[in-house]
Amino acid sequence: MIDIIYLNAAKQERLEHFENYNEFVRAQQACWINVPDYCKVVRVTINGHVLDFQGQYGELYHYLLKQDLTAYLEKA
Repeated sequence: MIDIIYLNAAKQERLEHFENYNEFVRAQQACWINVPDYCKVVRVTINGHVLDFQGQYGELYHYLLKQDLTAYLEKA
C-alpha cells in the first residue's frame, strides 16, 4: 500500500492512495493521476514505512524507480 500526502494549490493536505507499487507505476505511466506535478509532497509511506522523500509530486516516480524498495514491499 502506498499513501502519498501532498499539498494542493490551496496548501491543503490531500491523500493519494494506491493498493500496491504496481498500481502506482501503472497510474504514472498511463497518466491516470489528477495531481499536478508542482504539488509539494509532505509524506510518502509504503506499507507503513515512511520514505525520506522531499520534493514535488512530479519527481516522486523517478525517485522511487531509483530506490531499493525490497525491504518495504510485501512479499507475495
